[in-house]
Amino acid sequence: TFRRDGDRFWILAAHRNQNLLAAGHDSGMIVFKLERERPASALGPTNKLYYIRGRELFCHDHARPGLDVPIASLRRVGQQAQTDGIGSSPRHLSYNTHNPTQGNVLV
Repeated sequence: TFRRDGDRFWILAAHRNQNLLAAGHDSGMIVFKLERERPASALGPTNKLYYIRGRELFCHDHARPGLDVPIASLRRVGQQAQTDGIGSSPRHLSYNTHNPTQGNVLV
């Protein structure tokens, strides 16, 4: 929690391309980062990159640039399903390197 009881906020600006919000007040300025800028990702076998964009798991093959294949749709279960919003995207992604015959990804 951030409080500035004695200051008046007089300007609010949002960055056009990044998830940044700036607020100017009597004593200075505050910049808030709304979400993670780097998505959760993991490197798989044969130069494949697995990453999460929105609510989907994608696979990017470096051998065929420009082609991102959606692998699975993600959803939250239980109590967390009711609190979706800013900052609720998965933070970690791991690829199971111990069993390369199956494409196991842990979100």
